[in-house]
Amino acid sequence: MHYAGPEGNDETYAVCARHEVLEPVGVVDPRRYFDCFDEIDRRVDQGFRVFRFFPDIQGWSVEGANFLRICVKLAEVGARAMLPAGGAGQPTQIARAVSTMELPTLLIGAGYGIMGEVMAVLESHRNVYTDAHVMDTPFALETLMSAGPRQVVFGSNSPERYFESPLLMCQYAEMSAEAKQDYLRHNALAFLGEEEGR
Repeated sequence: MHYAGPEGNDETYAVCARHEVLEPVGVVDPRRYFDCFDEIDRRVDQGFRVFRFFPDIQGWSVEGANFLRICVKLAEVGARAMLPAGGAGQPTQIARAVSTMELPTLLIGAGYGIMGEVMAVLESHRNVYTDAHVMDTPFALETLMSAGPRQVVFGSNSPERYFESPLLMCQYAEMSAEAKQDYLRHNALAFLGEEEGR
């Protein structure tokens, strides 16, 4: 997340190579624009399909030309992007940035304060997905799923947060068994391009 993205990606690749059940997620830092494209090509060749970004930690804007050009590259190689949902306005900025690209993009950590914005983004941008691990208010998951039934994926942000909390939220949600399976499995597979979901 800081200044050693390629080294961290090396570690991720080594661990995932030893454990087939793990899906490698690479990190690309737009501040290192000089080598981002080579890094993406190298990791895609190694089987990475998803790249995570940290504008909040690294101090850059999702509206920056360097990030937008990286998104074009990710779309060209058939990859996916993961970004923090951020504060008010950032989900919309991200959605606008990827709206003309074939780039599935996952927003992570959207909270109640921007729930309405995230719902509007899901309704108008079918290539944008969200997790719900911070949504801890009653009926939050059901409400999100009503806006994007194929775009809300299970996520926990473990080990920073407890894995069980979002799982229990799904278990006790007032949704059909099929909708719960979409949330827990099918939508994530669709995001990864492995299946279209139900």
